[in-house]
Amino acid sequence: MRLIPNWITLPVLVFLYKPVVRLFPKTVNKDSYVRRVVAASNSYFFKRFVKIPFHKRMLFLPYCLRPKECPTMIDPQKGLQCPDECSVECGLREIRGVARELGYTGSHIVVSGKLHKDKGILRSRDFLVKQIDLNRPGGVVGCLCTKDLRQKYLNPQNLSPNGTLRKNGHSVIPQVVLLANCNCRQSSVDWRYLKDLIQARM
Repeated sequence: MRLIPNWITLPVLVFLYKPVVRLFPKTVNKDSYVRRVVAASNSYFFKRFVKIPFHKRMLFLPYCLRPKECPTMIDPQKGLQCPDECSVECGLREIRGVARELGYTGSHIVVSGKLHKDKGILRSRDFLVKQIDLNRPGGVVGCLCTKDLRQKYLNPQNLSPNGTLRKNGHSVIPQVVLLANCNCRQSSVDWRYLKDLIQARM
């Protein structure tokens, strides 16, 4: 039985993250901490997320989930682009297909700008914020690793009762699926859970 409601747990965990890490840098398990934050956030926002129509949702996936033999091309404005004729077995293509069939306003495979500076790629957070600003969705499903989340999004300024990313001018109701690890070149995820979350509705 949960003794503390998520509307209290979530802001407390987010607010305390940096102070706790500074005070106990060698004892805090950052991965576990972030997973607790995400569990509280998903639970807190879920009832509102499922009320958002599919056409007012966006999906962001990380390119570290692509297969090793992936033939995709990088578009600086749109992210990783899958060729129509691709026959490689790929969870990313399948999941994007599910979102598109449901009518999601956008489904993007986000490329690491840090790893592709020479190609003029935006940093992943800047790319995500730009797409949200252009499309103004009500809800977002984001798939990323704990390292990315804590370094780029785990900030009290990003959180409000109305959603996340508020300091950028447009709040969205989030649902997050965390990757199994923080390997920027090859990671894995619970595809079944991700698909169920994308399809979730009232």
